[in-house]
Amino acid sequence: MDEPHSDAEKLAIRCPGCGQRFKVGLDLRDRMVECGTCEHRFRVNEEVIVRTKKFYPGERRNRSLDAFGRVPKTIVTGQTNFQTVQYAEEPARVALEPSSPVRLIFGFIAVTVAVMIALMLIFGGSAGGVLYGTSQSKRLMLAGFTAIVTGAFLIYANPRSRGKAVLGALASASVLLGLPFLFTEGNQPVGSVTAGLEYPERKLPDPEDGDAAPVEPDGELARLKREMEYAPLEREILRYGSQPGNTGRGVIGLWLIGLQELHKFQVRDYVIRNTGADPSSHLYQRQGGYLMVVSGVADDFAQMARLCQRFGEARIVEELRVIEVRVDNAAFLEGDHDKLTDPANPAFYELNRRELESIDLERARKAVVRLATAEPKLYREDIIRRMQELIREGDLELQGEVGKALLNWGKPGDGSEKVVLEAVRKIAATGHDMPESLVKFLVARKDEGVIPVLDSLWALDCTTWEALYVDLGPAIEDPVLARYEKGTVTLRMSACRLLGKVGSAKSLPVLEASREGSSPEVRVLIDRAIEAIRSRG
Repeated sequence: MDEPHSDAEKLAIRCPGCGQRFKVGLDLRDRMVECGTCEHRFRVNEEVIVRTKKFYPGERRNRSLDAFGRVPKTIVTGQTNFQTVQYAEEPARVALEPSSPVRLIFGFIAVTVAVMIALMLIFGGSAGGVLYGTSQSKRLMLAGFTAIVTGAFLIYANPRSRGKAVLGALASASVLLGLPFLFTEGNQPVGSVTAGLEYPERKLPDPEDGDAAPVEPDGELARLKREMEYAPLEREILRYGSQPGNTGRGVIGLWLIGLQELHKFQVRDYVIRNTGADPSSHLYQRQGGYLMVVSGVADDFAQMARLCQRFGEARIVEELRVIEVRVDNAAFLEGDHDKLTDPANPAFYELNRRELESIDLERARKAVVRLATAEPKLYREDIIRRMQELIREGDLELQGEVGKALLNWGKPGDGSEKVVLEAVRKIAATGHDMPESLVKFLVARKDEGVIPVLDSLWALDCTTWEALYVDLGPAIEDPVLARYEKGTVTLRMSACRLLGKVGSAKSLPVLEASREGSSPEVRVLIDRAIEAIRSRG
């Protein structure tokens, strides 16, 4: 039986002469070919092409057909005598991946905030603490807000452990909300701030309580004590009076009605700065305002009342050692910026004068800077007086700015020399850097009281202070001669220049004696100084 050909690109042919089979390409169809065996020539056509006979599986034996499994060759009848392997189900694999840095940060913030607020609720109620005088409701609001923020951050930071995060948030919330009930030190009932003094009656303190203020008959003083919650002031008066060495100084209370919370620190710093009170002087929040207990001040109620009139109307209640102040919160607001910075505006001088009167030293400093370059036309006396006060109140930066402004606004006989000289001496005693403008002002006024201070500054840094020192004229000759022989080479060269400008005949022996043995540079300066002194006769 003819074997099939499996190559689709070839033709199976049989030689008509010898019967030999060949495979040729399709391109030889209908062409003459020659048999390689018998050399018979014939044409490749349907007569010589070998056709494959169709057959069905099983009709012929062919190993290539064994790959087809239509009919199994053998049937296994025996049974296995061993147990097949039983595999367990594959365990679920947990995805391992690092936590996001953002989630780690949120978790750290949540824990840190919760711990900080918890410590604040525990220790912040002590005297002088951040929560001293804060009401129970506000403490609960703080704890509740912190619990919400902490819980949200914890849940966000633990996306794969939501259950644990929720439990942690609930635990932290329960702790935070429980702390205001456990730690009640410094807890004071605080209501909303109102403008008047009409408040509901409260239960009076028990007279048997040693720390409570004694109950007085109904009247103006009793009503005022109830409104202020007078006990802290009374305790401080007794404590301060029992200490030795406090003669002439005492405790004064300020009942600040209507003072807004954002301005309380300005008032506190202003009072302490201008009265020299103890830094421990404290503000107690009350219904309708603040009670400030000012310790270590002079027993001058009139002076204290004048200071308080800068931000409100003051009334002295000497029986209680209290000054009642109805605060004008508008006094803390800065004026129109366009008018404050435009010298051509008619309101420029008036508004800047008001800014100088502000209890906020930063606002006063800005006003001084604006006025320093303006022509001194209006309110000159008032502005000079206030600048003198600012030299006493302000820090080195403010004093330096005031010195520049006084060079423009000051005039002879206005008393500024005494104030500036006092400030210069105080700064020199403390060893801080001296504002050059203050010294320049005194030199411009030819105030010889500054010579000792300027002489010390010149000895330390002759290059910086030489130009100002020489402007004081012949009055500096003796201090310069006193430092000449023991000074450094640089100081002696500066002294030669100074003596050449302001020296007299008594400087000649000192200069001539020092000429021998001096370096050529110093000798040149000595010769010039001697020549200048002799030329003046």
